[in-house]
Order: sequence, then C-alpha cells, then structure tokens
Amino acid sequence: MSRTVLTLLKYKNTEKIDVFIHGEELFSSSEVLQAIENDGISWDDLKLIDYSKKSLYNKDLRDFNNIKNDLEKYKVILLKSHSYLKDKYQRMKFIIKNKISSVDTSIPRDKTIRESPKQKRLRVEGNRPNLSNFKILLEKSKVPRPIYFVNLIKTRDIAIYPAGYKGKQISGKKALNIYSRIAYKYNPMHENKFIYFSEAKNTMADNTGTETDWETVAIVKYKSFASLQDFNNEPMFKRAFVHKDAGIDKTYVYATFSTNKNAKFHEEYITKSIR
Repeated sequence: MSRTVLTLLKYKNTEKIDVFIHGEELFSSSEVLQAIENDGISWDDLKLIDYSKKSLYNKDLRDFNNIKNDLEKYKVILLKSHSYLKDKYQRMKFIIKNKISSVDTSIPRDKTIRESPKQKRLRVEGNRPNLSNFKILLEKSKVPRPIYFVNLIKTRDIAIYPAGYKGKQISGKKALNIYSRIAYKYNPMHENKFIYFSEAKNTMADNTGTETDWETVAIVKYKSFASLQDFNNEPMFKRAFVHKDAGIDKTYVYATFSTNKNAKFHEEYITKSIR
C-alpha cells in the first residue's frame, strides 16, 4: 500500500540535513512563504514524498526519528490517499465525488443563521492573509513562473456564516465543498490547475506548538501571480468565498516555488480544463 508524507523542515543554522530521501519526490520547494495564517516559522524545505514500499517508508521514518533533534522545527503529516488527477478516469471520479458544477452553489434560503461576536471572530480567524508575505510573493513574482499553493485544511463541525445570511445549518465540510465546486470550475479558465488532493491521516511529528488535526492537503498550481489575481477577481469566486470563510476552522496556505524540476508535478496531469 502506498504511503505519502508531507514534511516541513527548518534546519539549524540553515545547514541542510538529508532526510526522507528513499521515497519518490512528488514535489519539493526551498522557497516557502506562508500566505494564509502564520506560525512564525521561516521554513527551509517543504516536501511531498510517496512510498511504494513500506520498508522504505519505515527506513526514512527511523532516520528522521534519529536526527529530528538536529532540526530546529519540523512538521510531518501522514496522508491517507492521494490523486494526481492524471488521467480521464481519475478526473471523472474526482468530479463526480465533489459534484463540480455551477449548479446548487448556494444554501437554500429558509433559515437565518445569526452570528455572535465570538462566532464572527472564529469565522474570520481561520482565513487571515499574511500581508507581509504577500508583498514578498509579489516581489518574487516579477519574473513570471508557476506558484504552487499548498493548503492544509481543517473544517468546523458546524459552518459559521455572517449575521443575516439565510440558509440551512450545515457542516463546515459541506460549506467548504460549496466553495470548492466553484474554485474547481473557474481555476482552469485562468490556466491554473488543481493537481493534488489527499485526506490527512494524522500528524506524525510536530514541534511547532501549533499542532492541528488536519483533514485535507491540497495543492493548486497557478500559472503566475497574475493568473492568481485574475482568479481571485472572478465575481463568482468572490461570492463563493463566504462559504470557505464559514466552513474552515483552521488553514495554513503555503505559497511555494518548485525546487525539483524533475518532480512529478511538473508533468501535465490535467490535460483539459474542467468545464
């Protein structure tokens, strides 16, 4: 059974340590900027590693446990399953599962959800942009190149909507799915690609003091910073953001630039836009 891990590493004195090297590197980046939320860590390395053999996974895990005290900070997340969406069957399976459609993207308006001041604070705290890092990202993007947004997501049990928003009481996961249907539909129109999705099984190691039971890891490839801005300016996307805001309890979004040009994510897994 294949195993995949997402690792975030910060080295002591920026001296790189070879770790998680026996699996297949799907994606790696040594340019990691935290775009949404901020744990105050300047990560040196982000890797997504896939293991086809349990023996290789166990070897890397033992090696990591032996050297983790030599790392300043680390976060290692074991993923349940993954999809590159690399062929027609996988794309259709994903589309059907998530019911990607422009239809039914709003909540039935038969009940008003009223929001307390505490709920409002909880709702907006899950999606706070890191403005200083966005300025750095803008500077880095003066030379156009693809940007990979790596998303760690945890949803609320019950979605929290703004006061006066009319709709049924739904789960945070369902609210996020409403947003996702629209994002999956409109991103390809700006030549951006949703290239990776996985449920998170558990956080295996974390010494950041911000451990969270993450539910989902997703990676979106944006053609450039300009295409990211174009997508965010989509009127339909702006209207959909209320669902994302309501559904997410916690999210870390890392804006990254790929380091390994031979990694699998540089191949074109999605050959045509989702319409």
